Amino acid sequence: AVRLPAETTQMATVRPGMLPRRVPRPNGAVTTRLDVAPRSRMRTLAQARDDDTNVLAEAAVVVGVGEGLVPEDYATLDPLLGVLGAELGATRKVTDKGWLPHARQIGITGRSIAPNLYIAVALSGKFNHMVGVRSAGTILAINEQREMPVFAAADVGITADWREAVPALVAELRSRL
Repeated sequence: AVRLPAETTQMATVRPGMLPRRVPRPNGAVTTRLDVAPRSRMRTLAQARDDDTNVLAEAAVVVGVGEGLVPEDYATLDPLLGVLGAELGATRKVTDKGWLPHARQIGITGRSIAPNLYIAVALSGKFNHMVGVRSAGTILAINEQREMPVFAAADVGITADWREAVPALVAELRSRL
């Protein structure tokens, strides 16, 4: 519950996943509904969003891109996104350039996510970004430069050009469906 003093105007924001999930009551539990009148002059008139901020928070698989992929190349990731049912995320440099919306930014200045699988494609893996995926179940890194910090955070690494690795990964995944 958020309580606001009547003499001040304030705003409260709660990010998805920050509040504990409600556990369903066991069968046969008795519930009582109480209608309670508000104790202040504040009320919610409408709720709306004009972005897709919650998409990354709820995704089981996220593919993250860095500056190693230019926007013209994003469509080549569609088969990977499709076969995994994944969402596309990005580093801050990508969103600052306007290549993807800020709602897709992962990291300290973006959002933290906890997908089952995070695939880092052509990104360096600097701390500011990787802190946003540290709760991922598995991190797969694809980068042709093996000295990149992303490999230190990855559970699995592929040292290769993403243009070759991603189609090979998609082919292998499709063969197992």
